[in-house]
Amino acid sequence: AFPSRHEVFLRGRSNISANQSSQCRSCRKLFRANETVYLVMRYMRGRTLDFHIRANKQHFTESFMRRLFLSLLNGLREVHTHKLLHLDIKPANIYVTMDATPVLLDFGSARMTLNQDRPQLVPMYTKGFAAPEQYRGMTDLGPWTDIYSVGATMYASLSGTPPQGADMREKEDQLKPAVEAWRGKFSLQLLSTIDQCLQLNPLDRPQSVFALQKALLEQGAEVPERPSILNSLRRGFGRLGGR
Repeated sequence: AFPSRHEVFLRGRSNISANQSSQCRSCRKLFRANETVYLVMRYMRGRTLDFHIRANKQHFTESFMRRLFLSLLNGLREVHTHKLLHLDIKPANIYVTMDATPVLLDFGSARMTLNQDRPQLVPMYTKGFAAPEQYRGMTDLGPWTDIYSVGATMYASLSGTPPQGADMREKEDQLKPAVEAWRGKFSLQLLSTIDQCLQLNPLDRPQSVFALQKALLEQGAEVPERPSILNSLRRGFGRLGGR
């Protein structure tokens, strides 16, 4: 099993590393040893999105949300271009650098190739961020699967907690739609985009990263802007630098 499982990872990650965008530019070296594969990451100064949700959620403005996720999707589009799915997108796997650039982490989770009749690696997932089809195994996975996770991450950025797990939603959907939860605080266009990403039926979600980016580029009605999270980022990193 060693050659097949690790060759898939090496081949896919090497393809991404060869032409990395700033949203994926974290891998410095790949090598095999001790019957496994090692990935050496570039050091970046920043914090995970999970940290900022807990520390700065009140400063997440409409414009920040659009900029952050549009930028993140550039990296995800690159992953999909190389016939890979990430399959574990969540706030803890998104690193926000000092200039508020998001970097997609944990490409060890990019464990399914889209150009194979039968997927070669077993998918993993995080409850609350995994699409419903991930609970059913290897079938029906595609770009729309990662898009569900992006929607769940956007939802968590506003709520501060993961949304209800998709497996439980299929039994009894208790997830409050974003258009109801944050009406008046964010544009209906942004909130409805989040809700569309979180549809249980894969066909009801945006079918590609490009389609989701196009939706995020549309400007909804004006909403009151709160103090920018960029100021919070600068203050936080300033305190770190003074230690």
